Amino acid sequence: MDKENRFIGEYPSALEPYVELIEYGPAGMFELDSGRVIYINKALLDKLGYSRDEVIGTLFERLLVKEDKGKFLAFLTRRGGRVSEPEAYRFRSKDGRIFLGEVRSRPVDGKGRIVGTVHGITAETRLRLLHRAALELGEVILAEEEIDRILELVLDAIVTHSGFARAVLSLYDLSIPNPFEGDIVKILSSGLSAKEKEELLAQGPMSVDERKLAFSERFRLGRAYYVPHDRSPWKTERGISGNVSLAGWHKDDILLIPLLGTAGIIGSISLDDPIDGSAPTPASIEPVAYLANFAALAVERIFKLHQLRKHKEQLHGLWGLGNELTEGSDIAALCDRAARRVRDDMDYDFCAIWLIEGEEMVQLGLAAKPLFPAHEIPMKGIRSSVDGEGITHLAIKHSEPVIVPDTTKDDRYDGSRASIKSAIAVPLIGRKGPIGVINVESQRRAAFGNQDLEALSALGSQLAITISALKREESLGLIYAFGQQIATASTVDQIVASTLDFLSEEFGYQLSVLFLRDESGNLEVAGERGPYVKKGVDVGWSLPVGVGIVGWVARNKRYAIVDDVENDPRYYEAFTETRSEIAVPILFSGELYGVLNIESRDPAFFDDDDRRLLEVIANHLAIALSNLASKESLREQAIRDPLTGLYNRHYFNSIIETEFNRSNRYNRPLTLMMIDIDGFRKVNNRLGHLKGDDVLQQVARVILESVRAADHVIRYGGDEFLVLMPETREEADRVAERLRKRVRELPEKAGIPDLPLDLSIGIYARLPGEERPLQMILEEVDRKMYADKREHGLDRTDEYSYPSPDDPG
Repeated sequence: MDKENRFIGEYPSALEPYVELIEYGPAGMFELDSGRVIYINKALLDKLGYSRDEVIGTLFERLLVKEDKGKFLAFLTRRGGRVSEPEAYRFRSKDGRIFLGEVRSRPVDGKGRIVGTVHGITAETRLRLLHRAALELGEVILAEEEIDRILELVLDAIVTHSGFARAVLSLYDLSIPNPFEGDIVKILSSGLSAKEKEELLAQGPMSVDERKLAFSERFRLGRAYYVPHDRSPWKTERGISGNVSLAGWHKDDILLIPLLGTAGIIGSISLDDPIDGSAPTPASIEPVAYLANFAALAVERIFKLHQLRKHKEQLHGLWGLGNELTEGSDIAALCDRAARRVRDDMDYDFCAIWLIEGEEMVQLGLAAKPLFPAHEIPMKGIRSSVDGEGITHLAIKHSEPVIVPDTTKDDRYDGSRASIKSAIAVPLIGRKGPIGVINVESQRRAAFGNQDLEALSALGSQLAITISALKREESLGLIYAFGQQIATASTVDQIVASTLDFLSEEFGYQLSVLFLRDESGNLEVAGERGPYVKKGVDVGWSLPVGVGIVGWVARNKRYAIVDDVENDPRYYEAFTETRSEIAVPILFSGELYGVLNIESRDPAFFDDDDRRLLEVIANHLAIALSNLASKESLREQAIRDPLTGLYNRHYFNSIIETEFNRSNRYNRPLTLMMIDIDGFRKVNNRLGHLKGDDVLQQVARVILESVRAADHVIRYGGDEFLVLMPETREEADRVAERLRKRVRELPEKAGIPDLPLDLSIGIYARLPGEERPLQMILEEVDRKMYADKREHGLDRTDEYSYPSPDDPG
């Protein structure tokens, strides 16, 4: 017997009919002992190009690419007694080619021996693996707060499962409204050597114009963009050469997957080196695009969270500046200090503060980052005519902020700094009009958005008040302290109470009402100070739509000062002694949150100083309310399943100990119900995942409508749900039967009468004081659910189990 077939001869004669199938069948097969190969079939050897003698006795991980060795070693350390989940591994053949295979394995004797199979990855398998990778990444990404880490995880998943050996990700500037028009801020890669990375980075990032060429319809391939090497639209070469050429794919071709977020294309992933022997198709690209878009949404979420934190830090910087504004009476020093704080605390590249002196403007404040060449930094004290050109003059002339997204394409910018790409000018408004302007510039295109405008406008208002009336130093200090106080408030009630107390105690406003807009758009009293209750105006009272001076302010989103309410037809009487009134809108990024309304018994009591004061307070109110709403929105996103709207496993893990403790403390039972949808896989297989998602949503709605408001319904994973029912024991069986009945009726309502649905349900009643760990409880209720499935003669058709070695069949 020749050397290649000697292993065949070692099989018992009873197995001889199966030897050829084992050796030459469609699947590769192997057996390991302590990680070393003791058997490998001919099918796998042919794939890898080795002889049997070259492989027997070697460590299995030596057959894998470097990046996958660690994953295999991790598997060896955690293996159990059951069949492993299928894992995708990249094998390197003897001649250097990459072979992507799906490996299933299981221990043989519990002493280090493992048998396994290797199947070539098909498009269907890759789709399943990528979807599973996305689900596994989901929980990690929800807990991750670093964008780089999220992108690295996604890149590694794509290279591991997509059939492409190399991937490069470019992320655009998310701080601007249209990131596609911005600079590339990050370039990450997976599968590239150090030399390849160096060569790629040496080219410089792709320009906006080059991107537009690449993402044109003529290059569209499904959800990707394919640029053949012989149809390149660029004047210079882009990318680095790949290592694989085959029919329909050249090593210099470029395949780009867009990262599609809520703001459009926020980045791209470039793929090359297809390793499964076929050129990319729309079908093979689809799962990669799915994962790319999943990453885009996750990155946007984290970026918004970071922006919220950054904005909060900026506001803290402004409040800190406010304290500094009260320390001296020298206007020049004040402006210089303000410019430095804007640069440092708000992380801007350049800031200058100009004040009007007669017919001229003088630059008194100046701060720039060290990155600017010395000749681009103007000298302090330079002067310019008020009627001159440029955005600072326009801001003064029109008393409105001016934003230039791209200085290279906007004639309004006439700055001397060649490296500047965007700028903003915010006027300082005094009692009789503009008194100066804050000019901020950046080396990034479109660096300034609504948050910057809000922050700089707030600073401009504060600075103008300080310069116009230094005698109000104490009042300004109080305003900043107020801003700090409400920034830490955790509820709307705390914000409202703090605001009204502040107005009454520090500024003597005794007649005040704070209106907030409710969900239907009506203005509702959130808090009041004064005898308004005599007219029925109390917390919860709604102002009729469009009625009164307050209604006018809300509709027009601008302040109103009324010297004598008796002469104003808009006035709605809430206190018979009121003679004058001032109302300011509470706005954030153009959105109306409410109206701050102050009244007085004296006519003509309010002036522009009061208006500016209240607008600053309203601005702090708007920011505090917006931050509170953003935090609540982010919290809801973190604990809700996006498909069904039910709570997710993260939420369940965060409340279960509290529920156990409450059960113990009040001596009440608690029931857990595990639910699995029977027949759901057939819906997916026959009608597709979109219909499957619709069925999942309908089942979730049935469960939610069938339990109490106090119960918690969690989407536990896939088509499994968990219902946490406090203070419940005997009622659980009735609830289960009600659920089964309603779900059995669903196919008819859902338009799938030939696909019956049912539920397998496991119920576990936990008694007060029970010390059984949560994991054991979950395992028990899971076993009961599968026992219920067996009792009804139902099988999980999507699972496959290997026969036991002791099974005689």
